[in-house]
Amino acid sequence: MCVCLSVLDVSAFSSDSIFRSSCEMVSKSTNEKLKQGIAVRFHGEEGMGQGVVREWFDILSNEIINPDYALFTQSADGTTFQPNSNSSVNPDHLNYFRFAGQILGLALYHRQLVNIYFTRSFYKHILGIPVNYQDVSSIDPEYAKNLQWILDNDISDLGLELTFSVETDVFGAMEEVPLKPGGTGILVTQDNKAEYVQLVTELRMTRAIQPQINAFLQGFHTFIPPSLIQLFDEYELELLLSGMPEIDVQDWCRNTEYTSGYDPQDPVIQWFWVVVNSLTQEERVLLLQFVTGSSRVPHGGFAFLMGGSGLQKFTIAAVPYTSNLLPTSSTCINMLKLPEYPSQEVLRDRLLVALHCGSYGYTMA
Repeated sequence: MCVCLSVLDVSAFSSDSIFRSSCEMVSKSTNEKLKQGIAVRFHGEEGMGQGVVREWFDILSNEIINPDYALFTQSADGTTFQPNSNSSVNPDHLNYFRFAGQILGLALYHRQLVNIYFTRSFYKHILGIPVNYQDVSSIDPEYAKNLQWILDNDISDLGLELTFSVETDVFGAMEEVPLKPGGTGILVTQDNKAEYVQLVTELRMTRAIQPQINAFLQGFHTFIPPSLIQLFDEYELELLLSGMPEIDVQDWCRNTEYTSGYDPQDPVIQWFWVVVNSLTQEERVLLLQFVTGSSRVPHGGFAFLMGGSGLQKFTIAAVPYTSNLLPTSSTCINMLKLPEYPSQEVLRDRLLVALHCGSYGYTMA
């Protein structure tokens, strides 16, 4: 027995009405019925079936990120989304986050795709994977670079006078927030800087949006239990929710830039594109995720690929070769750091190891 969600007449009402009425309909339906199947009928229209169900999920996935609801904000690259720390401007925000979780859970349960791409950190939240300082780049690339700099350099004699507290913008007013009890009186030193970086990351990426995360997961786990979803990593979850994109390798090649000594005629670059052409579609998606942080191909093709500071083409940078060195990437600037491999065979082997063995070798630019 299917659940018939008699929504609204699309021709007479806005997507906003469909979102609100669907939220009400789902909340009134039992979980067991929703698991058995979904049949959607727009009020005043005759059509029903899988095509209408897909349309319903499309509309709702677009509405979930509608800025009018203040639920999600765009990341620095303008193409992925994460929960809005100031979503409480919408008094119903937690109910809507719960509904958003239900919709994504239902989509995954019934093998429907959604037209949303989230930040890597939010996929981690769904999976229960801890975030790290590299995830900060999705919302503030410059701040992430500063955290990287602190980790990479001796700060003993620099006079930074950092404490375990940060100033945070709360509705336009700056507030000092301790990172741990008594944090405002604890100086950051060379010995404790790693803890400071992790606590700053947790504040910005988790604590600031914890109520929103909890509400979303409450809805999501209604249909997809944690024990099941945790079988995947954040890259696989993105593909499960949003599908496998079609990648035009010729377009990709045409819209790639080269730096640090590489040019289109370099043998390593020639080998690279031969290898990319020989990859399976799944491996090409892994490569795209590896370098850009997302499987999303921009509307209009690779010429419109976005980075942390606006349009940023896929870029390949030369790195001196040493034995067994793997490629790495700087996702905030869509850069693949490709060692100057001695042969096409070695290049292919090292690239596939990086893609398949979880070597998401993120480094800051």
